[in-house]
Amino acid sequence: MDHNNLPRSRWFDSVTRRLNSVRDGLKPPENDRLEEAKSRTLIVVKARWLLLAFVSLYCAFAGGVFYFSRFGLFLSHSQVATLIATLAGVIGYNLVLHLVSDRLVCCFRFLNLFQIVLDLLLVTVLIHTSGGAASWFWPVYLIVTIEAAFLIDGKGEAWLVGAIGGLLYGAVLSLEHFKVIPNVVMPFVEPALHHDPLFLALTWLWVSLLNAAVALIASYFVSVIRQETDAVRDSEERLANFLDTANDLILSITPDGRFLYVNNAWQRTLGYTANEAVTLSFFDLLHVDSREQCGVEIHRVLSGDNLSPLEAVFTAKGGRSIVVEGNLTCASEGGDPSVIWGICRDITERKQAEEELYRLAHHDTLTGLPNRILFLDRLRQAKALANRYRHQVAVLFLDLDRFKIINDTLGHPVGDKLLQQVARRLAECVREVDTVARIGGDEFTIILVNIDNLDDVKRIGHKILKSLSAPMTIDSYELYVTTSIGISLYPGDGENLDTLVKKADIAMYHAKGEGRNNYQFYTPQMDENADKRLLLETSLRKALDNGEFLIHYQPKVDIVSQTITAMEALLRWAHPTLGLVSPAEFIPLAEETGLIIPIGEWVLRAACRQNMAWQDQGLPPMRVAVNLSGYQFQQRDLLEMIREVLEETGMEAELLELEITESVIMQNPDFAVSVLNQLKDIGVHISIDDFGTGYSSLAHLKRFSVNTLKIDKSFVRDVEVNTADAAITTAIIAMGNSLNLKVIAEGVETEGQLSFLSDNNCDEVQGFLFSTPMPSQQVVSFIRERLDKVRLAQ
Repeated sequence: MDHNNLPRSRWFDSVTRRLNSVRDGLKPPENDRLEEAKSRTLIVVKARWLLLAFVSLYCAFAGGVFYFSRFGLFLSHSQVATLIATLAGVIGYNLVLHLVSDRLVCCFRFLNLFQIVLDLLLVTVLIHTSGGAASWFWPVYLIVTIEAAFLIDGKGEAWLVGAIGGLLYGAVLSLEHFKVIPNVVMPFVEPALHHDPLFLALTWLWVSLLNAAVALIASYFVSVIRQETDAVRDSEERLANFLDTANDLILSITPDGRFLYVNNAWQRTLGYTANEAVTLSFFDLLHVDSREQCGVEIHRVLSGDNLSPLEAVFTAKGGRSIVVEGNLTCASEGGDPSVIWGICRDITERKQAEEELYRLAHHDTLTGLPNRILFLDRLRQAKALANRYRHQVAVLFLDLDRFKIINDTLGHPVGDKLLQQVARRLAECVREVDTVARIGGDEFTIILVNIDNLDDVKRIGHKILKSLSAPMTIDSYELYVTTSIGISLYPGDGENLDTLVKKADIAMYHAKGEGRNNYQFYTPQMDENADKRLLLETSLRKALDNGEFLIHYQPKVDIVSQTITAMEALLRWAHPTLGLVSPAEFIPLAEETGLIIPIGEWVLRAACRQNMAWQDQGLPPMRVAVNLSGYQFQQRDLLEMIREVLEETGMEAELLELEITESVIMQNPDFAVSVLNQLKDIGVHISIDDFGTGYSSLAHLKRFSVNTLKIDKSFVRDVEVNTADAAITTAIIAMGNSLNLKVIAEGVETEGQLSFLSDNNCDEVQGFLFSTPMPSQQVVSFIRERLDKVRLAQ
């Protein structure tokens, strides 16, 4: 027999039997031995019933034949009684063994010896009763010998039973020969044979030798069968132990999902014991998302299909999800599917690692938002859906205004937390079907799907600007941040995804050029601006070294005395090919590239030096106002640089006025308070530029060490016709007066504006009504003419 190719059902049964043994509280090896002994006994009992049936039928048939023959029923009443008693005895103890063998488990060895001896004695009685030397029942000795070989493990003991059978047969012949017991006369048999020593000796020798031979042969056959059985059992045992100790999860179920077997790894992983498993259903343990798939796969395997590996999710005892990968196979019995076996492995950690790798590859690690890779994938999906349902897709490109200032000043930890808050606010501004992504630094992108009209995009753009304008508290810092948004539309602005993103980027830079904190839709004209921007960025790096920057000056006038109180230094760039470039075009570029620091220092030094030159030319001392960008304001060595410039040029600190926009100060009010206090301590005049466009309040103004509020020109422009602008301007003037701050209005171009400002007690004005920005060479003559007019007016 080939033990390596045993039918699968054999070892399936072995495993199932081991599971049943565990349930019964017995150790598998001991249980196997007891079951084997019990099984042998029951086999012998059943064989004895069969033998008794044949003997009974034969006796009945033979008795009937004799009864109607010329011999008649030749047996005496005592012989008949003995035969019946013998058969009844065999039936009696065989019935006892059949019914109570389970209760006699502890003494099967003694019980087997007892029934063999009893069989030998009863066969001997049967032989004597049926004619002794002439009896045809002596082959029953051979059957008892085979029985002994089957029930008893030792070969010697089995041969001994055969020998005892021969001795008992010889004893009957001897006793009858010597007339110790009377022989039974049988028809067709010569009575003298019972007393013929040679016949009796040969008969006994033949039966004894045959009995011994059968004992040896039966013992040999049974020993071979037992060896084969032990080999099968050992193989099954090793296989069962292998299944029990395997690291993979192994289970066996019926076609309706009832568990037959689960190994130790399955029990450890899912938390159920083997006893608990048999009370559960395979389908109940499956996650709801896996039930339908596994049901289909089980139906296929029952149909005989070969399955590829499949994944499923089990729900463990504690509710934890266990992801497994494995195969199903089916064992058939009699051509019908009977048992389904599954072998799988726990891949929960692998799946989690794969999901984490996917997340890291497709999401920003800081904010958790989709990164550029996932953003482009979502954009491809949005494009496909837009084509199918005839909708538009909007791509928003966002860049935080002056984020670099916060990051460089307060450190990357604060900057990172700010980005996280911005990400959360952006996500709250859009729908679940939309996508917010971070593609690097302080740049975010948004995909808006199912767009039917531009009003939807505008509404979300306003919502984003409003959401980000609210202050953010991070590590005790109250921070304000704004964003510039560029918007492109699919399919109107192009079919290519990269082109859509690029055009949204171009529109974003246009928004920055429009003063930041706004959104702009892409237009083809912006491409020209983008090309120009690239040229400006390249040229800007050389402009300072090439001496291309100029400073023009615009006067600030006292509204009552009409005297000039200060000259504001305004930077201009004389590009060699583009001509005079507006600050609105190149200052944002200078800030982004970091060139604003050396450029700003150059402007400060040049303005201070020019102011001293004017004094040397006989002009009265006056302040020179220099705009300080947000990047300069956050510069760590700002105070040191200002002191150095003042010392180098010899100008008094009181003659220097620094103009800082309200939005720059409000980005980090706590930091601004510290810097402004230090500037005030050295005597520098501080002016808040573009006041009214930021987010400061009366509470903030009281903390800031400033001298002047400068009303933004957007409010001054329409004070004569716009009641809202007039009210705002009036409120700013009143606020400044209540805080003992000077108030100056810029962008004054008409007498009506000047009259309104004068009526509302504005302190100073600045604008084209008095003078356009002029080169430094014209300032001396302009101021002298202005002084002459004032004297004449007096």
